[in-house]
Amino acid sequence: MKSIFKRKSYIELPRFSSVTNEDVIFHIGAPKTGSTAIQKFCLDNRETLREHGFHYPEHALDKNGISGGHSALGLALIESRLDDAANILSDYVKEAKDNNCVLLLSAESIFYSPDKLTVLLGDLKFKLVAFYRAPLEALYSNYIQLVKRHFLTTDIASYCKAQLEKPNGFLTSEAHARWLEKYGHNKIELISYCEATLKTLPIQKLFLMSLGLDHKQVEKNFIIENKFVNRSYPLSALELKRMLNFVLSDEFEDINDKVDIYLQSIADTHVEQHDIESRVSKDLYYRLKQAAESNFKYQVEAVLSKVRSLSKLEKVKSSPLNAMQLNIQIFQLLTEMSEREPELFEELKKKIAIKLSERLVHFEIFKLAEFFNLEFEGKSSEWFSQGQIERMPNYEKAEFLRDIADLMYRRGEYAEAENIVNAALKERPHGPVIKKIKAKITKKLSP
Repeated sequence: MKSIFKRKSYIELPRFSSVTNEDVIFHIGAPKTGSTAIQKFCLDNRETLREHGFHYPEHALDKNGISGGHSALGLALIESRLDDAANILSDYVKEAKDNNCVLLLSAESIFYSPDKLTVLLGDLKFKLVAFYRAPLEALYSNYIQLVKRHFLTTDIASYCKAQLEKPNGFLTSEAHARWLEKYGHNKIELISYCEATLKTLPIQKLFLMSLGLDHKQVEKNFIIENKFVNRSYPLSALELKRMLNFVLSDEFEDINDKVDIYLQSIADTHVEQHDIESRVSKDLYYRLKQAAESNFKYQVEAVLSKVRSLSKLEKVKSSPLNAMQLNIQIFQLLTEMSEREPELFEELKKKIAIKLSERLVHFEIFKLAEFFNLEFEGKSSEWFSQGQIERMPNYEKAEFLRDIADLMYRRGEYAEAENIVNAALKERPHGPVIKKIKAKITKKLSP
């Protein structure tokens, strides 16, 4: 396919297959590769898509234009409700055939179920569209998502160290390899997601071309704003949310949603870059790069439909913020919140005050109290309890290691705590308290 840009700075596009007679095309993500922007665009352009032979069923959007797409199907697969999933897909297929169209579905939740999806397909002719992101970009984006939506409290350095010990699919591209192994290269359009390239070529246009539409059709019939949706939080918002996660949890879903909607509204109006390289030590970043290269599934890289920037667009490197600058930005963010969303600000303040009254208080809660201008008596949650200190003269090695692991856990240093609690388990494999501490640490380190 020839370049659509005739200027000196242009993009060479991947060679996508032309529109065929598929019954259904599944866009499956991967996570953090622009799915929200694609879903919102498809929802806004349902009629135009139908005119070009694609039926895109309706789904909901939240206040910030964010959705999970056709997540009911993906969730049914995840939960192994295969009969429900089959019925959902069957209804969608019928709608598409009634409109004489190819069914177009988009849901990142499908990404986790390559084996289960095959059960639903039967005789359906299908194609899969998946985006791929550089491992360390995907890793950091996943960390951000866990902080934003899943109450992660781990700091970025501890999170990265844990990934070095037990790398997940974002570091190894294992999930993409599973899809390729299951369905073969002919059934999957695998497209690289590169932010530098997407500044010139909007992901919506790239997606439409992956469906088989010619670039001239796209430019003539679709209006595409090169605008990011669901942009990552600025660093001040990300760190504030991470600290608030010590106060918030699933039981406070309503207030957590309010916090996310507010911080996302800030993110969508701020252009700020931060990445792993700007947030961890040079040594840790080097180790992460080495791990990504050694664990990378080269069979995936070999079949990527690459979007290659011939203008050599470089990613702008992020400048690390020092602690003082970051704290100033968090104060500014909270001052703005107190003015724009006073009820939310006061609700959070009350939750922090309740946490301060508890017997054991994590040191991040004291930081939050200062940001919210709450008074508190000095407590030490960063040291051993009085009871532990009194018992220590009679301790054995396992008990010392156990309490040190507990201390590191309360300080939020989860990767280090895991190393120490593992040593304690070697000394006392059946110790119930040690096993309980181990379970808490493992839960914090789990993605």
